[in-house]
Amino acid sequence: MNGRRIVFVGAGGAGLTAAFTLARRAPDAQITVFSKDPVVAYSQCGMPFVLDRKILDFNKLVIYQPPVFKDLGLDVRTSTAIEEIDLDGRAVTTEKGERVEYDRLVIATGSRPFVPPVPGVHLPGVHTLLTLEDGKALYERLKDALNVVIIGGGPIGLETAPAFLDAGAKLTIIERVPQLMPSALDPEMAAIVQAHLEQKGARVITGRGVDSINGTARVESVTCAGEVIPADLVLLSAGIRPNTDLAKQASIDLGVTGGIVVDEYFRVRRNGKVLDDVLAAGDCAEVTGLITGKPVIYAVGSVANRQAKYVADNLLGKKTPYPPVLCPAVCVIGDLHVGNVGLTTHACEQAGITPLTFSARGATRARYYPGGKTVDIKLLSDGDRLVGGQIIGEEGVGGRINVLSLAIGKGMSPADLAGAETCYAPPVSPLIDPLTYAAEMLALKVARAKKSQ
Repeated sequence: MNGRRIVFVGAGGAGLTAAFTLARRAPDAQITVFSKDPVVAYSQCGMPFVLDRKILDFNKLVIYQPPVFKDLGLDVRTSTAIEEIDLDGRAVTTEKGERVEYDRLVIATGSRPFVPPVPGVHLPGVHTLLTLEDGKALYERLKDALNVVIIGGGPIGLETAPAFLDAGAKLTIIERVPQLMPSALDPEMAAIVQAHLEQKGARVITGRGVDSINGTARVESVTCAGEVIPADLVLLSAGIRPNTDLAKQASIDLGVTGGIVVDEYFRVRRNGKVLDDVLAAGDCAEVTGLITGKPVIYAVGSVANRQAKYVADNLLGKKTPYPPVLCPAVCVIGDLHVGNVGLTTHACEQAGITPLTFSARGATRARYYPGGKTVDIKLLSDGDRLVGGQIIGEEGVGGRINVLSLAIGKGMSPADLAGAETCYAPPVSPLIDPLTYAAEMLALKVARAKKSQ
């Protein structure tokens, strides 16, 4: 390994996981991890389920306690923000003025919630959900909330919706574009999610933005397209942005996504020149999308964790290129599982692809076996190549999304997927799996399209 002094700025899924991996594989390394947060090594993805009392308390989300860091030889400094990166002097400076030199630096500063530029957005009672402290603050307010407004129809807000409904609050969800989860779902699939939320008691407003958040001492209402909606709690769920302030201050190159530009070894650039001693990963860094070949940021824990292993490899001198990504994802909204992988129809069109699609509704178990649920599937292909898929149901979603991710990642056609052998038992699947059926029908559509050319 080139240089023993490794400094990590950020202790999320990418930074801390890479530090742990490195400590295990290079016990002689001098590893320092800085985080502005008081608690690290916890699951952000679990917070909506603590709010909904599926998980008993936030402490259950903490994966590692400080004694584990010491046992590994990690110097983890919590509640310590980095104020400056000196690339030429190979050092970082903390908010308290301490200067720490490094041989290799990893920037893993993560992301921050997007705060829409509307009046009243900083009133007490307006929340975001990113850190453990955010989750605890929201949990305390949830107990007394009568009228809740979620601004934004993305996964984070929608996963918290059941907690508000189960607490007896009147819930309104506002999404400025005409559908929920626009980056993950096609409109007709998003309609299934909206219908589910409305059936549970939520009011969903799409295609209209928020004019203002109103109140004096604290939030009292939200104005949406002229309508005043009572609110004693507001959750901002309008997306996230890469946290690149430090990188920008250090003149590190940023890309079209707003994230840090990295190569396949996660090395950053300054003025177009690759820096061998500085890497970046996680929500703050843009990588290459598999299907389009264009820069993307996928701010999910599974991606950050996977990137961390490659960062550790490259710090150790084992040059392992990070492959283009697909980012299979699943969002759990109460008892509804919403999965997606690859491109939506809109994303295809933006990439110059006119996709062929097929949608199917099937069962998760044999028709005669009790407890089966409906599953909705939509597949997309660019000719003979699968490029995307969306699956929604109350069970059997995650596994099918993973199968579809593998199929897309390997460049399979709909016919290839339809021909794959699948298991069968009445409690877990009908004789012909719904994913197989959807692939068969899309393969026929592809064949007809070829004949008509």
